[in-house]
Amino acid sequence: MNVCVYHDVGERGTKFTGKDLRSLIRAQGWYYPNMEQTKSVFKFNVCLTTYETILADFEEFEAIHWRLLAVDEAHRLKSAGSRVLKQMRVLNVDRKLLLTGTPLQNNTQELWVLLNFLEPVIFDNMEDFNDKYGRLHSQEQVMELQRMLTPYLLRRVKEDVEKSIPPKEETIIQVELTTLQKQYYRAIYEKNRSFLYLGTQNGLPTLNNLQLQLRKCCNHPFLIKGAEERELEALGGMPDAETLMQTTIQASGKMVLVSKLLPKLKAEGHKVLIFSQFIRQLDLLERYCEHEGFIYERLDGSSMGSSRQASIDRFSKKNSKSFLFLLSTKAGGVGINLIAADTVIIFDSDWNPQNDLQAQSRCHRIGQKKSVKIYRLVTRNSYESEMFDRASRKLGLEHAVLGTGSFSEAHDMERPSAEMLLELLKKGIATVVV
Repeated sequence: MNVCVYHDVGERGTKFTGKDLRSLIRAQGWYYPNMEQTKSVFKFNVCLTTYETILADFEEFEAIHWRLLAVDEAHRLKSAGSRVLKQMRVLNVDRKLLLTGTPLQNNTQELWVLLNFLEPVIFDNMEDFNDKYGRLHSQEQVMELQRMLTPYLLRRVKEDVEKSIPPKEETIIQVELTTLQKQYYRAIYEKNRSFLYLGTQNGLPTLNNLQLQLRKCCNHPFLIKGAEERELEALGGMPDAETLMQTTIQASGKMVLVSKLLPKLKAEGHKVLIFSQFIRQLDLLERYCEHEGFIYERLDGSSMGSSRQASIDRFSKKNSKSFLFLLSTKAGGVGINLIAADTVIIFDSDWNPQNDLQAQSRCHRIGQKKSVKIYRLVTRNSYESEMFDRASRKLGLEHAVLGTGSFSEAHDMERPSAEMLLELLKKGIATVVV
């Protein structure tokens, strides 16, 4: 079988990249000599490519009659208005195969989008589907949805196809706020007291901004604009490197814990992934790694394709000295294999628990030979802990619909409404009054 790998990242040493490389691949790997104009006879049996490459060269893909379209990470198609979904609908395809570990991330409407992509004639009306399954009020509804999915869904978990995968163990570590964090946490609530009195009249944007500031504070007060500058000024200007590092660590309960945990993990020979949703938090962790002399890699939304893969290769190669990989949950949580690691630290949790599960699966996957340990850091008696408790319940929707749990566990996984945010914010005020 002739396989053509078609994307715009060349091998090391090649002078071709981007559009020029793709043009060269088409000329040399797609068509036989003197037959390019027919565009009906191809050298390859299978073409491996990326979402981004299809968008860039859509006219080339549209001109081909494909026998099968296999889509990995198919949850990327879940948004009904996404450009990649619109383009893939137009492709001339006989059969479609969607591969995803998370067909349900937020709500059953996303499930309809995938079903509509597979069978646009049968699943032709989102409103009807949502009226019927948008709110699962009874066990009968769940069972009916499961029966409807049976012809379209083949569910396999890792343990079904690879019995030898070592187990993973997750430990939730309750972290206390430092004195400095409590000061900023209290100040955020005091500044926004009037907003909380007005309740949902503020609207979702105001409440979202408030919860974001609280989450930043739970991670590290230096994530709040101007906080680090104020603390450095209190130290009398720019301190020496050691004083700066100790100030950075002692300002955050999570940083204190990580500064004690990482040296122990390194001494025991573990390799570690740390996930955070905040780029600034990754900056602070990177500062700590450099101070300690840890060899590390980093991947976030700004990482380009070639440098991204180079970081993964350095971390994963045999006898690599890289101890730590810093990753943003969004950019580093999907589509990469990091089984060289055996330890994951979730520095801050996502509102959608599926994103954290995806992050954990970067190393707990087929091919892993070691047991995987997950450490999840959650700030005690805070908005973050209330958010995590609420988000944890949302896994019930997938469990119920896909047949892995009971109906009583089913909850919608949409982004929080203004009412829900207000409720969580009021519960998170406990740290202020304690």
